[in-house]
Amino acid sequence: SERYGANYAVLCLDLDGFFGLHPKLGPMMTHFASGLAVAAHAVGYAKNTRSHFEEQDTWETGIIGNTVHSDGWLNRHLMTSDGDGIIRAVTIGDALPRILHGKASAFAVRGLDDLVLPGGKAGAERIAAALEHAYCTPRTQRGDLKGEATELLSQSARTTLEGMKVLREITKDKYEPAVPYPKSDLAGKLMQVARLVKSNVGLEVAEVDLGGWDTHNNQGSATGAQANLIGQVGEALAAFAGDLGDKMDDVVLVTMTDFGRTAAENGTAGTDHGWANCMLLMGGGVQRANKVATSAGKPRKVYANWPGLAEDQLHQKRDLLHTTDFRDVLGELVATHLGNPNIQRVLPQHDFKSLGLVTA
Repeated sequence: SERYGANYAVLCLDLDGFFGLHPKLGPMMTHFASGLAVAAHAVGYAKNTRSHFEEQDTWETGIIGNTVHSDGWLNRHLMTSDGDGIIRAVTIGDALPRILHGKASAFAVRGLDDLVLPGGKAGAERIAAALEHAYCTPRTQRGDLKGEATELLSQSARTTLEGMKVLREITKDKYEPAVPYPKSDLAGKLMQVARLVKSNVGLEVAEVDLGGWDTHNNQGSATGAQANLIGQVGEALAAFAGDLGDKMDDVVLVTMTDFGRTAAENGTAGTDHGWANCMLLMGGGVQRANKVATSAGKPRKVYANWPGLAEDQLHQKRDLLHTTDFRDVLGELVATHLGNPNIQRVLPQHDFKSLGLVTA
């Protein structure tokens, strides 16, 4: 980089002679070399507030401004497209994130085995039958007409129980991944996603979270708190790709965060809330796009209209300036990878620019 060039060779793995990867992302180097992975850099939008609460809403709803009553953009994708199966969307976690809130059905599970009813096969079937009778019997047969709210509860319960039946089938046998996963929270979640992908249940969207990135102090560099998180990402993503093998051809994994970090360190050896950030994309759609965009036979490793890191090139002389709107990245994933033509309903109030990050 212009500003920190003296540390470049020491702290980074060389990607293309200009951009580099953190050394803890070493497991991803082969995927960048093959074109399976690409970094989209200097991504953001013009009205970032630096507030976690507001920016998480913005990135998860895809709507800038008042998002109090907005559903998630991934749920709007589900609402405006046809799926193939009861389990179209899943988050591996305790609660459904804002990005999946909305009228379309989505599942939140800590792990696939957590949704299996207790009591063995016979006991589980009795419990499922009781729940189905209690919540899924048409109200005209139950005789307890309580209006549309009761019917809505029945529909939701029916969908949940149908999903549980599917998951029980998936979890009958122990899962044996094609490659070993590291012992980390993120790796465990991605292994659950890989298991669902391999089961061919019609999964379109899976979401996982990894917290701890608010590194205002003692951030570290090649080692330290942030390096540990980066290492967890690199190892988990590499294992996920290895486990899926040829099925990665149908998958695109993308990382999202609400904003970047300041370009310079603060007084407590950390970085503060910034502006533009970097998104990582990995999968078959990326690899196909890289083959189109390559020159001299070398896959494109970074997509960026690079603004520079010199002080007069920074936003407010402190942050990486955004040159790519995050909605253009998300819109390409929805319209091109997921094949949803209703992009203006999924991500409204935006004029889209084609980036060529993925192909169908």
